[in-house]
Amino acid sequence: MPQLKVASAVRATLSFRVPAEQLAEIDEEILKDHRKSRSDLVEPIWDWAWKEYKKAGLLRALLGGSVTRTYSKRVSEQTQEQLYIALQTILERAPSAVIEDVARMLTARAGKYGEPKSRK
Repeated sequence: MPQLKVASAVRATLSFRVPAEQLAEIDEEILKDHRKSRSDLVEPIWDWAWKEYKKAGLLRALLGGSVTRTYSKRVSEQTQEQLYIALQTILERAPSAVIEDVARMLTARAGKYGEPKSRK
């Protein structure tokens, strides 16, 4: 029976453009950081950048330095992402009356669930 690879162990090669002047800098950093190849240096940088991108939610937010999203462990990250996108869509596109209604509803709910539960 063939062995299945664990998803976290599977790596794929990506290709992207780097300005020529940065290529020389990357090669210098490889030597300073005692790496064997460009990919050995770029991979950990990519891992860090991907985490930051996921926290920001959108490239525009990441590049603009917007507030990063935080995720609760109580609800799946996918559900939370859907909520963030829905709210962002409302804020960017809905008429002001709809935004005011959503703000009132969310504020009321936050007030209801915002207090820590007391232990009996």
